[in-house]
Amino acid sequence: MSLPPLTEQQTKVLAFLQRHIEQNGRPPTQSEIADRFKFSRIAARDHLLALIDKGYVQSEEGTARGLRIVHETLAALPANRLPVIGRIAAGTPVMSDENVEEFLTVEPTLFRPRAQFLRRVEGWSMQNANIFDGDLVGIHQTHEAHSRQIVAVRIVDPVTGDLTMTLKRYTKQGKYVVLLSENDDQDRYAPIRIDPEQTEFAIEGLYAGLIRPAGGVMP
Repeated sequence: MSLPPLTEQQTKVLAFLQRHIEQNGRPPTQSEIADRFKFSRIAARDHLLALIDKGYVQSEEGTARGLRIVHETLAALPANRLPVIGRIAAGTPVMSDENVEEFLTVEPTLFRPRAQFLRRVEGWSMQNANIFDGDLVGIHQTHEAHSRQIVAVRIVDPVTGDLTMTLKRYTKQGKYVVLLSENDDQDRYAPIRIDPEQTEFAIEGLYAGLIRPAGGVMP
């Protein structure tokens, strides 16, 4: 049986729960939810109760720390309604911005494989793959990729601990992951070489296609 539909705000809260658990290994508190969305703790509690009542979340201990997501938010969205979740670099990796900016109704056949969310491109490193600054790229959520596929990647700086996002072509050289740009200016857009034993790294998903906003800038 399908679950009841979520409001846009409930979907945003559920997306925040999911990503907070992925990044921190624990659910956020009601205070953290309230701080993130700039509303009261009472409103945060009400949104959590709505998610529990609709069957998307279970409360194992009766508190926010005991929350468990039952139905993944991105899979729960209709195929033609996708969230725009922050920016992704096609250039120097940008700081991660996990806010859901908006929801777009799109034609599902635009993306192969199916996209679960969109990210806004920042930069020109992938222009030879016809991916330009300002484009919205569809991302198929997976943690695996084959060599030469274009992937959305999370990288944690080993010195500062900052989380960054980038869109690059995935390759491997021995134990190293090498992320390649698609731009003739290799001095500016040099390969990113990662030792997974030294740097926290994860594939967020595969590039599945794009939407070019009206008036988008061409290279």
